[in-house]
Amino acid sequence: MRRRFSLPAALVGLLTLGSASWASSASDEPSSGHGQEAPPAKGSEDEKKAAPPPVTGFAEVVEVEGELPAIPPANISGLKSPLPAEATPASVSSVPRSLFESQGAVTLNDALRNVAGVNVATGFGIFDFFLIRGFDSLSNGLVLTDAAPEPEATFYPLYNVRQVEVLRGPTAFLYGGNPLAGAVQLVRKQPTSSRFADLSLSFGSFQTFDGAVDANVAKADGSLAFRLNGFRRETDSYRDAKDGSHSAVNPVLVWRPDARTRLGFNLEYVRAEYQPDTGIPLPGLGERPVPRTRSYQSPFDSSAQDIYRLRFDAERRLGDRVTLRNKLYYTDLKWLSDGTIIVGAFPNGQGGAIVARTLGLLDDRQKLFGNQSEALISASTGRVKHELLLGFEVGCLRDRYTQDVALLPNIDLVQPVETAQQPLFVVPQFGQAGDSRSLTLAPYVVDRIVFSRAFQVFAGGRLDSFDFEDEATATRRDGGKLSPLAGVVYSPISGLSLYGSFGRAFAPPSIQVVGDRDPEESRQLEVGVKTTLLDRKLFATVSAYDLRRENIAIPDATGITRQTGDQRSRGVEFELSAEVVKGWFTYAAYAFTDAELTQFRELVTLSQNPPSFAILDRSGNRPAFAPRHILNVWSQKQFANGLGVAAGARYVGRQFIAEDNGFAIDDYLTLDAMVSYKRGPVRGVLNFKNLTDREYEARGFGSASAIPADPFAVYAKVELSFGRR
Repeated sequence: MRRRFSLPAALVGLLTLGSASWASSASDEPSSGHGQEAPPAKGSEDEKKAAPPPVTGFAEVVEVEGELPAIPPANISGLKSPLPAEATPASVSSVPRSLFESQGAVTLNDALRNVAGVNVATGFGIFDFFLIRGFDSLSNGLVLTDAAPEPEATFYPLYNVRQVEVLRGPTAFLYGGNPLAGAVQLVRKQPTSSRFADLSLSFGSFQTFDGAVDANVAKADGSLAFRLNGFRRETDSYRDAKDGSHSAVNPVLVWRPDARTRLGFNLEYVRAEYQPDTGIPLPGLGERPVPRTRSYQSPFDSSAQDIYRLRFDAERRLGDRVTLRNKLYYTDLKWLSDGTIIVGAFPNGQGGAIVARTLGLLDDRQKLFGNQSEALISASTGRVKHELLLGFEVGCLRDRYTQDVALLPNIDLVQPVETAQQPLFVVPQFGQAGDSRSLTLAPYVVDRIVFSRAFQVFAGGRLDSFDFEDEATATRRDGGKLSPLAGVVYSPISGLSLYGSFGRAFAPPSIQVVGDRDPEESRQLEVGVKTTLLDRKLFATVSAYDLRRENIAIPDATGITRQTGDQRSRGVEFELSAEVVKGWFTYAAYAFTDAELTQFRELVTLSQNPPSFAILDRSGNRPAFAPRHILNVWSQKQFANGLGVAAGARYVGRQFIAEDNGFAIDDYLTLDAMVSYKRGPVRGVLNFKNLTDREYEARGFGSASAIPADPFAVYAKVELSFGRR
């Protein structure tokens, strides 16, 4: 249930701005689940006689300082159940806190580097942006925190996250509209039955400083527990005039009035202030190189986000086979962002070049309210066991926003002198506004059918009925969409699982479509192999998939927007985690992605004065930021004397920055390292980023510019732990 809109930028013609689309259905709750223990060994008397294992509820996870899992933690995103990776009929990656924390991760993008098939890049310098299997997160993905959907574009700090999960492929069967290519789940820390306090202070390159606290108190019997996480980060950034700050606080209270009941109250406030960044115009990165720190942003650039998240969870077990649970969620996003957009660099008639710019002005307020009610049931029909999830979600999103475009004076490429002054001229015909209300009602069901230890079938789906109204554009539509899932897992021998799955998903159409509007759709067929070896000291998975997206809104030959676009992606992904030697952990992820815009056109600017445009066919091109090859490796050794060392490498193949495939970021290899030492309650950490000082570019905005990535950097952290488990 979220609106898909492009950033503070804008538009048709003089600049490159995406369209605002209306929001569709809500997402769902992957929190605890109806997952159960694995069935007894095949052929045993227990398998023949035993009743289905009891339904599990909220997953209580004990975090152990310094430990990394060789076998991935049970995920709760694949089927809203704490299922082991080998029993899930899909590609689900779990990135534990111990891994991304050792890498010095700060936001969601940092953790996603460990996941096969995921490419990450900055979004305009002010939000997390990523691609799953060649499909971008803004129009094809969904982010959830503890089951509830998130606003479209924000930075997600990791200060209170214990695990990041990525479910690749269409996931609307559980989470409703928009996750055409995948869903990312942030599983946040929960109160425990112990008492402890962790404090950390960090400082490093680019005048970066941050501090964090994680404290937990509980009654002796564990019936009442309270946990508080908070952090504050300030940085001047590598690029000129790009200082920023990030702060958040997250109190959580859990009450267990009896052994079968659990009530949880979770409140989070996040404040992010960063300077937008569209990078350096392409001539400045090549034939007319300029300093990589140089900024062409205006003095009016700013971005401030305030996010409130409220969750109330209730769970009640009725016997050993039925659990009822309910999640009430509310998210409030206020976003004010003024950001310079580089339209392009043009000859100035004197052998030099000028940079044409505009200023995008965004004022956005989103309020999302919803409720998820579920029943988790274990049952048997003869020897066949069923683990059934029955759910119903209602959600309502209110979204009021304005997007305007103001003109900025041109600036010289090589010797920029800022002359922009208030008041700025706002171009009325380029403005957009929305005042929408989207209501979603959605029943869903998933049945895990266990025929034997060797053979399981998964079947389910979700029916979204939505009612959308936008007073600003006089738009009204309603309808329904069914999103099915079918999967099978076959384990011929212990430690080996073969799986296959098919799924479909949908997303709301763009409001710019003329005539009848159908939901965008995706469908995927996936097969894979998962295995555990060396006495469960090594886990590996290989998957192959074919993912297609249809009904994309693109201009026809006359410039009218129609739903005639298509995109497809085929690929192979590999992930490995191992602890072959005690205390020495290795993680590796590789993806080959063959992505193509099978049917695609776009409106481009031919001249600035007077404005003129053309419709160009991009069919056959590669999507932006979808390299064929991505490899990530991280290896860490913890010694008994308290010393820890780690090193990692990331290789990203050649990739284009826009659908015109005009400018490519060359392939690059970066190296990182970490050294730590722990003595008693004190631990010191040094993280080294981009050890070889490799120069490469990250995402800019459109086809006119790209952002230079950070060079070599060092960060030091001191941690203090009191009463840690």
